[in-house]
Formats: sequence, C-alpha cells, structure tokens
Amino acid sequence: MIKGWLTTAMDKEIRSSVKYANTTLEIWNDLHERFGKESAPRGYELKQSITQTRQEGTSISAYYTKLRSIWDEIDSVLPTPRCECDGCSCNIGKKITKLKEKERVYEFLMGLDAEFSVIRTQILATKPKPNLGTTYHMVAEDEQQQNIVVGRKITTIPDAAAFQTSQQVSRENQNHKRSWQKTEKKSSNSKSWHCTFCGRDGHVRYGCFKFVGYPDWWPGRGKKETMKPKAAMAETGIDKIPEWTDQ
Repeated sequence: MIKGWLTTAMDKEIRSSVKYANTTLEIWNDLHERFGKESAPRGYELKQSITQTRQEGTSISAYYTKLRSIWDEIDSVLPTPRCECDGCSCNIGKKITKLKEKERVYEFLMGLDAEFSVIRTQILATKPKPNLGTTYHMVAEDEQQQNIVVGRKITTIPDAAAFQTSQQVSRENQNHKRSWQKTEKKSSNSKSWHCTFCGRDGHVRYGCFKFVGYPDWWPGRGKKETMKPKAAMAETGIDKIPEWTDQ
C-alpha cells in the first residue's frame, strides 16, 4: 500500500526509475539520494527570487501565497539545523526558527505596494514584533478597509454626474426659454402673422401656446394647461398646416 502511494505521487519519469524496487525502503532511499540533498545553486536561486518578489497590484492573499510556496521550497532545499544532543537545553532550533520567521516578516513587508506604507510602519514600530501570521492578518484587514473606502468613492460618482446633468438640463431650458421670448418678440412686430385659433396677431396657429400647450417655464400657465405631446400633428379645416415634428 505504501509503495503504491509513493509511486502514485511521483511524476511518470521518476516513477519509471523506481518501478523495479522490491521494498518501499529502497524507493525512499533512492529518492532521498537524488532529491534530498542540499542544493546550493537552487538555494541561491530561491533566495534571489524572494528578494525580487513584489505584490505589484495583486491581492494580499495571492502575494502571501506566492511567498509561502517559495519559503516551503527553501525549507526543503536548505533545512533548518537541529540540535541532536541528549538532554540539551540550548534550544538552538527554537532560536533559529524565531530568527527565520522574523526574516520572513521583513521579506513580506518589503514586497508590499506603496498604499500599505502606513500599516507597514505601524508593524515595524510595534514592540514586541508580531509574528508572520499576525502580520499577514493586519495587512489583510488594512486591504479590506481600503477596498471599502474605494467603494464609497465610486458610489458617489453617479450622484455628481446626476447633479452635473441636472445643471446642464436647467441651462438648456433657460436657453429654450430665451429663444421662445425672442421669437415671440419678433413675431409681435410682424402684423402679417395672424392666429386663427386665438385671434391674435404676431404668430400662426401651430405656434400658439393655447393650441400646442404651454411650456413649463411660462409664468401664466394654468394647472390644467399642460404641454401637449411632441408628436407629429395635422389639422384640417380653414387653417390647414402640413404635418410637423419637434426635432
């Protein structure tokens, strides 16, 4: 059963090299001889990769996961030395582990983006220094707070756009009002225009507010006098006019 588990976990190329082994111990010793030795070039490459790894706009979780995979490989290539003394009280293994975790906290903080400079300074100023897990959670919470603030800023953009649009519509209404006033003033000076609907001079039937309806800005508009729909209209009778649309 153990032999089957080992061979299943291997790549096909490695599996073919140990398929004739009689016991699991032979398989394990062969794998340890080939892949369990300390590799100085690979260790140097991993150390260099750690110093070059940066967040670069990714999430804190993705950035931490990337670092974690490199750290785990470093532990397999460059294992931490252990004290093998009988009854030893120097605790050298614990001290090395503590120093390694402190180093990884610095490596994690160095690769953060600029927007995490405040929380980075707070962590470095904390005494005693938090461990790697606590540091990760502090930065992740700061990232969540920043996302909330950015979300609030985004939601305020439509309100500002709506206010700007309302101002633009108001200006258009004012310009429309002035154009109607100028047209009415010019038309009042022209005695050749006569409205057959209201009986007044200065405009024709299809330009009469009593016929087409009063606009919203008209000061004397009654409660029941509303603007008629802006659709194509045609009248028959004495004062025929061609179909027209408000474009």
